[in-house]
Parts: sequence; C-alpha cells; structure tokens
Amino acid sequence: MPAALKECILKPVTSEHPPIRINTTEQTIVGRSPETLIQDANCSRKQVCLKANLKDGYVLVKPLGLNPSVLNGKELQRNVGYEAVHGDTIELLPGMYKYVFEFIYEPCTSPEAKSPKLKTNNKPVDVNSSSSSSRSSTGKRSREEHSPSGTKSKRSKAEVAELASTTAAVVGNEPKPPKPSAQDAWQSYDDALLHVYTSAGVVASDRVAAYDMDGTLIKTKSGNVFPKSIDDWQIAFPEVPGKLKTLHRNGFKLVIFTNQAGIGKGKVRIEDFRRKIEALVRKLAVPMQVFIATGAGKYRKPRPGMWQTLCERQNDGVPIDRARSFYVGDAAGRPELKKPIKRKKDHSCADRLLALNVGISFLTPEQHFQNLPDTTWTKPEFDPKEVCGGPASGPILQPAGASLTSVGQEVIVMVGYPGAGKSHFVRQHLVPHGYEVVNRDTLGSWQKCVTHMEVSLRQGKRVVVDNLNPDVESRKRYLLVANRANIPVRCFLMDVSYKHARHNNEFREMTDRTHSTISEMVFNSYKSKFQPPTVAEGFTEIVKVRFVPSFANKDHEQLYRMFLLEK
Repeated sequence: MPAALKECILKPVTSEHPPIRINTTEQTIVGRSPETLIQDANCSRKQVCLKANLKDGYVLVKPLGLNPSVLNGKELQRNVGYEAVHGDTIELLPGMYKYVFEFIYEPCTSPEAKSPKLKTNNKPVDVNSSSSSSRSSTGKRSREEHSPSGTKSKRSKAEVAELASTTAAVVGNEPKPPKPSAQDAWQSYDDALLHVYTSAGVVASDRVAAYDMDGTLIKTKSGNVFPKSIDDWQIAFPEVPGKLKTLHRNGFKLVIFTNQAGIGKGKVRIEDFRRKIEALVRKLAVPMQVFIATGAGKYRKPRPGMWQTLCERQNDGVPIDRARSFYVGDAAGRPELKKPIKRKKDHSCADRLLALNVGISFLTPEQHFQNLPDTTWTKPEFDPKEVCGGPASGPILQPAGASLTSVGQEVIVMVGYPGAGKSHFVRQHLVPHGYEVVNRDTLGSWQKCVTHMEVSLRQGKRVVVDNLNPDVESRKRYLLVANRANIPVRCFLMDVSYKHARHNNEFREMTDRTHSTISEMVFNSYKSKFQPPTVAEGFTEIVKVRFVPSFANKDHEQLYRMFLLEK
C-alpha cells in the first residue's frame, strides 16, 4: 500500500528555535514572530510562505521577505514558487535560521513509498487549492506564481469529511500506474548512433531527474581526464547514491544522457561500454535509464535528440513535466577558478545548453550533490534565438542605401564563411535577376571559375562569384578579369560570425541529408586566412549582407533556435 503523507515539520538545526508545523490545508507564514522566537529586524514577519502538497509529497516555498531566503544553498527569488522535499534545508536569511524539512508518514507505511496522485476525469485533483510549482535550481525549477492571499480559508469538519470520501472514491477509480520494467534491456536507434539501456525496475514518470555521467556521477580512479580502461571509474561524490535513491522514492525517473564519440570512432567497443553502464547501475542500486550518443548527429548534446527519444519513445507515453524535471552536468561553461578552490575550465557548455534547449532546470554537480551555489559561466558568443527573434523586415544590405542589383553589367564577389548563407542569398536575390553564378563547388577549381567568368562577361552577362574568397589573393584573380573587361566589381560580405556559420552548418546537416559535411578544419582555415575586403583592392563598394533564416516548417525553426554547438 502506498505511503500517505501525514504531516510536514520545519525542524530547526539548532535548539534556539522551536519546530514549525506546516499546515496541510492552508498557507503557513514563517518569519519574525513570538512563535519562531526570531527577533531579527532583517527577517520579515512574512519571510516565507509554505504550503504542503500531501498528494505529491512536497512543500511549496514562496519567499516574501525583503531580504532573501536560501534553499539548499541557492538564494531564492522573491514571490517565486519553489518545491522542497524531505531532507531539504532552508535558511530564512543567508546563513541564519536554518531549518530542515521533515515529512512524517502514516505509521503503517514506509516513508520510502509515495502517495498516488489523485485524479478525476483524468485531471489532477487540486486538494489544497495550490498552484503546481516548479523545481528550484537545487534540483527543482522555479516559476512565478500568483501572490498568496492575505486571508486564510479554513474548511469545516463536514467539508473535510466530504473531501476525504471524494478522495477515496477517486483513488479507487484511478488508472493503473505504469508498470516497472521487468528486466534489463538494450535498444539501438539510427544505425547505433543512439543506444538506450533500461534497467529492471524503471517506471515511467512525469518527473525526470537527468544526469551527465563522466564528471557528474563518476570520475576516473586514475585522476586522468579520460579513463585509461573501461574499469577506470569511481563514484564522483559520496552523496550520489543517497541523492538518487531519495529522488527515486519521491517518484522521479532517473536518466543518464552521455556523449560517447569514442564508440563511434572505434576507440571504445560498445560491448565493453555496455558492461560499464550495467556495473554503474548495479553500484548505484537504483533503477535507471541510460542514453548513449555515439556520433556527431542529432543525439549528441547539446542537441535535443536524446531528450526527444525519451519523451517520444522511452517513457510509456507519459508526458514529462518540464517544470518539475531537471538536468545535472559538469559541462557548464564555467571559467577556470583559482580561489577559494582551484578548478579547471569546463571542457564545454553542452550540459547547460541541453537543459536550455529542452526547457528544464540545470544544476552543476556541486549544486545538486553538495548544496554549493552555482558560479559564473561564460555564455556562448552566438545565441540563435537572437537571429530568429530580430525583425524579419528591414534592410538586408548595409549601408542602407546599397542597391541589390545593378542596371548595367557588373561583377559581385561574395565573401563569407562556409554556412554563412552565400549560396542561399545568391539563389534568392541575384539569380532571379539574371546573374550568372560562378561557383567552385560546381566547377571544381578556381581556374575553371576564372574561365567561366571570362566567357560570361564576353556574353554581356552580370556575374556573381559564389566562393569563400577569404583573402586579398583569392579575390584578386576575379578583380583582374573584371578590370581587363572594364567591368565594375562590388564585394558582398556576409555579416555572419564564425560561431553563427558553424551553427548554420550543423543545422543543415541535421535537416538536409543531401548536405555534405564540412569539417571544422575548413572553418578554421577560413578564419585564419580572412582579410576584410576594402575598396583599395579595386572594389567600387563593400556591401554587408544580413543573414535572414528561412524554414521549411515549424519544427525546423524550433531546432534552429536551439544551441547546436557544444562551446
């Protein structure tokens, strides 16, 4: 029989203040008062508002005071709702008036079990008239809610009795909960680009506690960055097993998302890695589901493929509540730290960006397992949301008075990174006006490009050279041909950064199977060779071209707005 939560207590860490019973039918206000014995003027009379949610096993915490309160080491925002579970700690003021949330269950049941959610007509029954909150950044996510009412509503004994009888009837008619997995199982997707391990006992849930593996749940025994062997690992933090078991008891599905490109490159045998995963889950002694991305495609973090597979194929059709789910990882984009504790720069930002992409709360391992505050992190220099979020209208060319085409014969030399949108711009804006395209990808060499350009000019055509053209030397060959024919030349420079171009390329590879892969070496080569074009080279004008994305459908637009690069 599932455990029934009977009572919630706010237990002080010291004996200077009495314990506080959290009301299960109405709001409990905690602050400076005779009841708490707190006389500190910095603590408001209404410092925090608490409301116990019996059916889901958490307490809604809403800070109200002018000075901040702290939950599990994380400073809380005023008038924002947070969830606290059994064992969480709250400081009414930073470092002061510390309490522990203690849940008391019915004597005949075990506190390890969780009360079922009450439903009527397939919708949750809001027994306590409290809005559902989201997890705080200590393993829970926050969201703004309505301010608590200043009045307290009390139910009569008759109302309570009626509610109890209604609840019993609803529980009796509740749909059967998802069944736990009967045995360990492995599955593969997309030619083994993704492997999924589901251990026995995993149960689908609307709440997901997701983790990176290396550097988060485990670390190397050898102290090396990369393991020397498949057995070179140990639990990263002593708090890991206990934390996972607590979350499992509170109804969370435990999931691992891990990038393992070494498998795809043949450096690690998948059979060996499977044994490592199975040994880790046995060591943690809690049911888990593990997603392993072996290549550079849509499954590799921070891309959302693993999360989407979890939601669409690996949760028994149970919708996941993103507001109550979270992700923990060490690839958080943090810079090097020398004081107070020395720490190397994070190798990437992939874990934090994955959480941002899928819309769940993110925590570092130190936050989650050791209740330490989050530190500063370096945001990516390119944010795809800013590209899509800007106005689609407005001049595409700079300076604003620049002309897209010329009435007379001319040559336009395009300049820009691979993936900067040169070819798309040429097809959309210049080819319809009769410009002849000279492209090295089509013709094969710059010599053939020059020859094709000479022929086109003799035929009286306007020409656009659609190549990278990063430096003075690569552009000079086309300027010489145009000068011999006494044809003016303009330069169109794509206003797209290195990271933006890389993002565009990743997006194309994920959405267009006919698109050829462009290696990072090509981008770096362009970056090292690039020389800003000037009129001194012989151009009559330098025109900057603003990149404006277009999408085949809404799914593509949503994907483009996500972070696709790890750094």
